[in-house]
Amino acid sequence: MLNKINLYILKKFFYSFILTFLIFSVILFIGDFVEQFRKSTGKNVSLSIIFQLTLLNFLSLIYFTLPLIVFSSSILAYLGLIKGSEKIIINSVGISNVKITLPAITLYIFLGIFFITIINPLTALFDERYSELEYRYIDRVDKFASITKNGLWLKQDNQEKNLSSVLYAREIREQGRHIIDFMILEYDEKGSFQGRLDGKTAVLNNEYWMMENIQITPRFEMAYFEKSLKYQTNIKPEDITDSLSSPTNISIWRLLTFINFLEGLGYSAIDFKMHLYDLIFLPFFMASLALLASALVRKLKQNDGFSETIIYSLVVIFIIYFVSNLLDALGSTSQLNPIISKASLPLIVTFFAILIYQKDNLKKIFQND
Repeated sequence: MLNKINLYILKKFFYSFILTFLIFSVILFIGDFVEQFRKSTGKNVSLSIIFQLTLLNFLSLIYFTLPLIVFSSSILAYLGLIKGSEKIIINSVGISNVKITLPAITLYIFLGIFFITIINPLTALFDERYSELEYRYIDRVDKFASITKNGLWLKQDNQEKNLSSVLYAREIREQGRHIIDFMILEYDEKGSFQGRLDGKTAVLNNEYWMMENIQITPRFEMAYFEKSLKYQTNIKPEDITDSLSSPTNISIWRLLTFINFLEGLGYSAIDFKMHLYDLIFLPFFMASLALLASALVRKLKQNDGFSETIIYSLVVIFIIYFVSNLLDALGSTSQLNPIISKASLPLIVTFFAILIYQKDNLKKIFQND
């Protein structure tokens, strides 16, 4: 149970978090508005659409900068306690620097849980709507593929036959390169139905599908069978991958189901797993950053200059950013298990904070040796 001192410290950290959050929000919103305006230059996009794009992308930007907001607000809160001599008074009644950090750790764990359970579904909804508007007004291209619970739907063109078609496959393998139990409906340039192909398997090569066991049913002719068929297409494997939903489009409540669904279709779900574990370990990462901030300011006094601490903080943030990207790269390429990849960062930050706290003791040990 929190006593009055702990509640006071918790309020200090909460007010600092709100202030830092507002500052970052204004900077991110203005910066993204300028970026959306730049991307829409020459595309005749109205100001209201640019504003909608900025608003819909706001929560995603907040998610990516949340660890930085937490670390910055923690440093700010500690410096406020030091500047007002409150930290000295709290230490004088027997409360150590680590114990001062406990209310902050509690706060950030609850804020992290609130974010992934309440804010994340909103972020997913906004991100999906943002992707739709971006495709319509900025990229101005259609998605090639859509995955449903029944299989893969694919839009493609056959320039040899001067036809467009819709392909449906019940099962996918090898990242979309291999499809099983498929159907193709062909249309001419006016949208009139021209025929249907049904096949057992097909493999996507360079600009064509190599199909096997094909039944071809032209519009005005009798159906016939082909053992193999080379079918021209404008689709590439990466087009199918790029057309899938982004992990950020799916809320944490649906991610596990979607991962199982993708893997059931024979598709890799590594990016979705990385995003899921990123959300799960977010509260612990936020708490570890609060502990690290406490370690960096542990020796500061009221009359000390804060510029050195701020510089150290910037260097530490850069190191954390580098390590985070390295772990993400290892996890995304399956060189490291996704759970280990995402769980490692809060553990590394916590270990680094403990090392800073034990710096003097370690020095004595090495000097005695």
